[in-house]
Formats: sequence, structure tokens, C-alpha cells
Amino acid sequence: MPVLPEGVDPIVVTDAVVGKVAEMLAEEGDPSLQLRVFVTGGGCSGFQYGFAFDDEKKADDVRVEKGPVTVVVDAMSLQYLMGAEIDFEDKLDGARFVIRNPNAASTCGCGSSFAV
Repeated sequence: MPVLPEGVDPIVVTDAVVGKVAEMLAEEGDPSLQLRVFVTGGGCSGFQYGFAFDDEKKADDVRVEKGPVTVVVDAMSLQYLMGAEIDFEDKLDGARFVIRNPNAASTCGCGSSFAV
């Protein structure tokens, strides 16, 4: 796993994500929740991204805090997400979280799965 300079987050979380997640967390009413981003096998390109609210803190989690929002990524997923940008888009064709991943050799048409 690459070593980043001190003060550089392993993933970039945009302001759009912070706004949307803060809004969703307010609806949940549980301040202990954080956004977990993970990678699993599957999808049309080999791996797929997942998002979930989680109150569990695992020993191998990497935490990125931005404003009122904490994003966590487990060590296994981080190897695929290192340097990625997590964004939230709200367009005419729908609203969704988007990952711009420099480690992905290819992605599927919908952007929810990738290959390395």
C-alpha cells in the first residue's frame, strides 16, 4: 500500500458527499453512524463499490473526517480505493454516489463496478 505524505487523506471526499451524507444522517437520528465505503467481488467488471451506514469501528478501518461526516474504508477495500475521489451527483437521470478511481483499469457503463 502506498505511503501518503502526512496530512494527505487516502481518499478524497467532496463537499457534495458531506452535504448529502449529513442530510441522510440527520434523518437517521443516530450521531454514531458513519459512511462505510467498500469493495466486493462481483458486478459486470469484476469488483463493485458499496456504501452503507455503519456504527461499527473496526481495527483496520481508515477514517477520513470532513466536517460532520466520517467516511471509513476497511484495509482490504482501501487497496483498491487509494487516491479515489468519492462524489455525489444529483442529475436528471438520478442521484447517486460516484467514485472516480485512478486504480480502475476499466469501469462498467453505470460506474458501479470496475476492473483492476
